[in-house]
Amino acid sequence: MFVLRVGFLLASFCLAFPSLTWAGEAKTLGEFGAWRAIVYPESGQKVCYATAFADQTLGGDKGRKPTFLLVTHRAGDPGQISINGPWGFKKESEVELQVGAMKNTLFTKGEFAWTKQQGADKSIVGLMLKGHDAVIHATPAHGPAITDTIPLDGFGKALAAIDKECGVKR
Repeated sequence: MFVLRVGFLLASFCLAFPSLTWAGEAKTLGEFGAWRAIVYPESGQKVCYATAFADQTLGGDKGRKPTFLLVTHRAGDPGQISINGPWGFKKESEVELQVGAMKNTLFTKGEFAWTKQQGADKSIVGLMLKGHDAVIHATPAHGPAITDTIPLDGFGKALAAIDKECGVKR
């Protein structure tokens, strides 16, 4: 779990400060519409992820940062879906991720949310490839509930870039 959290902190930092390269370790594979594809080393392995920020935000405290959605490939665990709420989720709350008509419930810990159901990540990725946007409903640690919308334009190309870089076959 520690390695997972460190990886997500690294991802968050890359998003917050895209001009920094961390001594050349993190590398942007490309920007595709709303999505960015990035690779970095972790314990001698490549970690690849595609990510995008919400372009529409409703609720929450005034001036809050938008959520962002990630699809991460790690050795032995490709296509992991996660959501980062940089303001932190309410303790023991759940997040709803909706793509098209499909809704999934994610569990939260701190600033992150992950899928609960085995196999859900793969079906969500499949729907994201066909969808127009992903809508996130969540309760922040402080303030009113939020609804953020993340565009899926460019997701397919960003996914293809991380698939190629990390050797994931579809």
